[in-house]
Amino acid sequence: MNYRHVLLLQDLEADATPPIAVIRRVAPGAETLLIVAHVPEYQVGWVTGAADQEAPLLKAVLRAGAGAAARVEAKLLLRLDVEALAELARSSGIDLLALGQAARATRAVAAGVRKRLALPMLLARSEGWRDRPIEKIHCVAVGSRARRAVAGFLRDHGTRDLHATVLVPRPGASGDLPTRLDVAGIEARVTLARNGAAAGIPTDLLVLPLLPAALLSLSVWPAPLLILPPLPPPAALALSPVRRAIDVPDLIDAPGMSGARVLCTQGLGRLEPIPDQDVAVVVRGRVATVVRTRDGDAEIPAVPDADAVGLFRLSEQRGREAPDAIEQTVRLIRPGTRPLVLYDAELSDADLRTLGSMVGPDGPDLLAVRMRPTRSCAAIRARLRAAGFDPAVADGSAILDEGAALDVGGDLDAVRLARVAARLRGAAGFPVAAIVHRSPHTPSTVGFAALRAEGLATTLAWPGGAGPAPGAHPGRLDATTGAPAIPGNRIEVELDNTTARRWLLEAIAGATRRIHFQVYMALDDDVGSRVEAALAAAAARGVAVRVLVDSLHGLHGSFGARNRLLERLEGRPGVELRALRPVIGPPSLEDLKQRDHRKLAVVDGAVALLGGRNLSHEYYTGFGEARLTPRSRWREVPWLDAGARVEGPAVAAVERSFLDAWTAAGGVPFTIATPPPAGPSPARVVIHRGLRDACTLEAYLALIDAARSHVCAVNGFPLMLEIQHALVRAMRRGVRVRALAGHLTPTHDGIPFSGPWSAARTAATELVHSRLDPIVAVGGEGYLFAVPRQPGWAPGLGEVHPHVHAKLLTVDGRICAVGSANLDLTAGYWEDELMLVVEDPVIASGVEARIDPLLAGSQRIDRGDPTWQGTARRREWMRRWPGVLSV
Repeated sequence: MNYRHVLLLQDLEADATPPIAVIRRVAPGAETLLIVAHVPEYQVGWVTGAADQEAPLLKAVLRAGAGAAARVEAKLLLRLDVEALAELARSSGIDLLALGQAARATRAVAAGVRKRLALPMLLARSEGWRDRPIEKIHCVAVGSRARRAVAGFLRDHGTRDLHATVLVPRPGASGDLPTRLDVAGIEARVTLARNGAAAGIPTDLLVLPLLPAALLSLSVWPAPLLILPPLPPPAALALSPVRRAIDVPDLIDAPGMSGARVLCTQGLGRLEPIPDQDVAVVVRGRVATVVRTRDGDAEIPAVPDADAVGLFRLSEQRGREAPDAIEQTVRLIRPGTRPLVLYDAELSDADLRTLGSMVGPDGPDLLAVRMRPTRSCAAIRARLRAAGFDPAVADGSAILDEGAALDVGGDLDAVRLARVAARLRGAAGFPVAAIVHRSPHTPSTVGFAALRAEGLATTLAWPGGAGPAPGAHPGRLDATTGAPAIPGNRIEVELDNTTARRWLLEAIAGATRRIHFQVYMALDDDVGSRVEAALAAAAARGVAVRVLVDSLHGLHGSFGARNRLLERLEGRPGVELRALRPVIGPPSLEDLKQRDHRKLAVVDGAVALLGGRNLSHEYYTGFGEARLTPRSRWREVPWLDAGARVEGPAVAAVERSFLDAWTAAGGVPFTIATPPPAGPSPARVVIHRGLRDACTLEAYLALIDAARSHVCAVNGFPLMLEIQHALVRAMRRGVRVRALAGHLTPTHDGIPFSGPWSAARTAATELVHSRLDPIVAVGGEGYLFAVPRQPGWAPGLGEVHPHVHAKLLTVDGRICAVGSANLDLTAGYWEDELMLVVEDPVIASGVEARIDPLLAGSQRIDRGDPTWQGTARRREWMRRWPGVLSV
């Protein structure tokens, strides 16, 4: 051990040989040994009256100390109190206070000096002491402060030759001690053991973090005792009252996982991102690197030679040494060889007990995943320790890079946990075998099982073995969407309402056998009545017409609502209409949010139309066809939308999407035949089932992450932060990002058109634009769609800014995606969606050629414009506000 200056407090008449022998072992490199003998009052005259002014007993003390240090001194204290002894220790640079055989009053003074100067104290009077180097020690660690003290002692005094047995009260009670030891760079061999289990293990020294008063009442101890100095307050408690403790999950240390949401400040009842600042990363007792947080996010570089790191804020701990400044220690979690089961950290106590009872020596490894971003990792770890679990906690939000938005509710946790597992299994090579979730809906998984907590007791064996090695998993689109590439299709993509109307009416008019038509909303207006007539005419000539509509948003069947257009269609001979998921009675959040958002038409199993258009005027009317005036209602203003026309084998996949929804609504099944090849284009038909998967979201992320040159997104709904972050990541790789949005309430000359919900939709527009602001701020190109004055518009009506309803993404001029799925949270998780991914450079570059003039004629957001900068700052708070359409 590294003590250099030792003060031994000893009664003058007591034998100093045994405690000095202990000091030789505990402080073998001591430079100074100061032996202080207290002279009782009745001996003062006898001692000071000796002829040579030194008592024979004092000479004996000096002889006993000979060789124990480079310099040995002995002093007599006629007055023994805390103040006098503390001043002597301070002036002598003492770093270890030793107590030999002494009277009770002397022991009390020693205890006071330890407390005042924060010194370790060695109780060196013991029986059975063996004169040999200290090789085995026992350290008692009960409670977090004790663990911190023991970690500091082993860091400062442990050597490779030392074997330390750390005693804890029960399994799982070691807290973060193993992590602290690793971060501190401790060389000693450390073993954790229960107090009782260590009773028969011999020890050369017992290390205690506290000084129990009962020990001072003993004159002899069974083994030498080292009492560690009193601890200062933890670094987190030393912070100013305004700045609270950081809360950090354990970090996934694997390829593709360096970006992590790791630092949050605990406020009253919530967790908030810490202000942007520098954070030091401590490895083996030294600052290895400094990272900059941005809105609570930080990228921790790989640390291959450590199992844990320490973190502290440089601004809060200025001037403190790295190990002592650490505010939080976290483990580095890497792929192992045993099957891994991820479980929701919010499992009930009963479910945790069931889970724990099923995991034996031959069972899988377990890893808790925090799914609720407002739940502190510290609280989760404490609960896991109390249950006897490994307290490692990964953060689902960090792994998915979801950011600080609070609109990701608990209903989505099972799907999010499945996504975390897929990300760890596919991108990072973790051998994930299963997830354990709390949802009534079992999420879809590929390659691993999804188990409900309540069903664990009936699970006979854990599924699966190791996951795929990094690089050996299927392509990301295949693995995350379950949608294979289908070759041999003829595909056209449009961004023109009149073209879309023509395609739909021509397809219906040309039908000979059957028409399958599905929409989210349908209005009894000029477009709705025209399509109604076409469907009725087809049914009249013997075509089987099946129509699906979402009951809630189609205003048909939910809460007693009846849609006149749909009622008329239902009454037509040869037309069968079904409303999906009618809401009867008081609605739940799931009733309101888990809707079917798909829009498609399949004619004779040979032609499929799909995209974002519902059945009403604004979706199928061209900008030049509308007769707009300043007094027009906002629904009279056409919207920008997009769709695709497909011929070939991919049509069967689109029709199977309709079949699944049709039979779920009670319809009679029908057969589907795969059409022959019709063209050169490969395509994927991605089907997302709300609350079961996130296939369209994963498809968007896979496409953005694969971009190497440029990305263009056409979408008028609030970007979920996960997609926003993916676009920012792409820009950091040098990818050009362009985004086209609009106004949910269309405007003319800066004035919103009137109509129902106009004010609310204008507020929602602010949220849409707020999600574009960070992209523009880092160099992305943001555009607000504009249409110049058209010949049929009323005089005085200038440029119009319509709503952008298209859901279109293009990447590198080689791939594009179009369908019903917005880039918002509702589409990502809640609603059923349909997307077509076209992997054909000819088509993708053609789509980009049609987008370019739209962007050129739109209003580009200038990040250097002081007006925009002020607007962006004003709505910056919206980054954490749940999306209006995502609540």
